[in-house]
Amino acid sequence: MRGSKRMNETFRQLERALDVLMRWGSVGCLAAIFILISAGIFVRFVPVSSMGWADELIEMGFAWMVFLGATVLWKERTHFRVDIIPNWLAGSEGGRRLDILLNLMNLAFFAVFAYEGGVLTLRTTDPSPILAWPKAIWYSIMPISGALLASYTLRDLVILFRRRSLT
Repeated sequence: MRGSKRMNETFRQLERALDVLMRWGSVGCLAAIFILISAGIFVRFVPVSSMGWADELIEMGFAWMVFLGATVLWKERTHFRVDIIPNWLAGSEGGRRLDILLNLMNLAFFAVFAYEGGVLTLRTTDPSPILAWPKAIWYSIMPISGALLASYTLRDLVILFRRRSLT
């Protein structure tokens, strides 16, 4: 029993750390994008430096911001969704079954997404044109995010199979 409580607390701490990392990673990417775009606009009017390299960082930052942010929203179940039918069936056995079906479909999608994102990341050998960084850095967020999205979906399925509500 003691080991179980200790392990649960360890998982909670890891989840909190991951949550902070995803949130601040997404915010950091947004801030970097804002600064780089603002600097790019400034140097167009006051040509003090060339910022051709910034486009690559903006592209990478945008990808990482979107996938990290989407993962946080999914984790908290605050993402956009069309929920007319789930709301009609909320609290009923049919609603729980629909939630299970939807989560199984989500899990299948995220598993394929994570796998194919991993394949793309591993097969990418080209460097970026200006910075000459491996393009795999741009794509590596896809398998990471896909695996996290799948794990949060599994969490929701466990809750649903225990006949509890997700809210």
